[in-house]
Amino acid sequence: MKQPELGKRIAELRKAKGLTQEELVEKCNLNVRTLQRIESGEVTPRSYTIKTIFTALDYNIYDSSKAMSGRFSTTGFVVFNWLGQFYRYVFDLFNLKTNTMKKLMILSVPFLTICTILTLLVNSGIKAQARMDIHQKFESISSNTRFVQWFNSGQIDSVSFRYAYNACMMPDQYSTLNDKKGINEYFQQLYNRGLRFTLDKSLSKVISDSIAVDRGIWSINVNSVIVATGTYLTQWRYRDGEWRIENEMSKSDQFINQEEKLK
Repeated sequence: MKQPELGKRIAELRKAKGLTQEELVEKCNLNVRTLQRIESGEVTPRSYTIKTIFTALDYNIYDSSKAMSGRFSTTGFVVFNWLGQFYRYVFDLFNLKTNTMKKLMILSVPFLTICTILTLLVNSGIKAQARMDIHQKFESISSNTRFVQWFNSGQIDSVSFRYAYNACMMPDQYSTLNDKKGINEYFQQLYNRGLRFTLDKSLSKVISDSIAVDRGIWSINVNSVIVATGTYLTQWRYRDGEWRIENEMSKSDQFINQEEKLK
């Protein structure tokens, strides 16, 4: 025990004995000034002096319980005592020889709680992975680069594969295509007329777990001469493990007489 706790402890014991400082120093063969400085924490006495003072106060310095109280704060001692009780409680809880059903019910609560938490974490991880896979599939099938490559190389079936069977497409303000077959024929006609895409670029995408909207710009040419530019808005739907275009609108911002270019 160190100062100032030592001085405070001596003062408490002295007062508990009903002794004055003068009465205590008579028993210890000390002077009053020395005891006053010890109790106030001004000096740290030698071990012999400490032993003499505690002996005069009938206090056993080697008592384990008192040494424990001096070594730990009150809060620390309470926590230590609580941990000891908790340990004994848990140890008894696993002793199923007595109150078997009650103890099994108590033990089942944390077990079921842990299982529930683990299940939620696993399901959350599975859903997150599934969502990531869905988004990756969309990025793959909606690639503008692949669309341009397919169309310009005459792979029209690959282009129309991106559309749902009952897809609705408005390639301009005067016509509407209401099925996949009509969309395939439309792209085939564009290709046969010598039209080629020079640009098909996405400007923004909004993706959920089942619906995605893509907005972008495009331009086409004939014999390396640009004949039209415009914008597009495409709505996709994820169904049966695949992304397909349900609705698409395209608008020309600039249009040059294609008949003249084709002559």
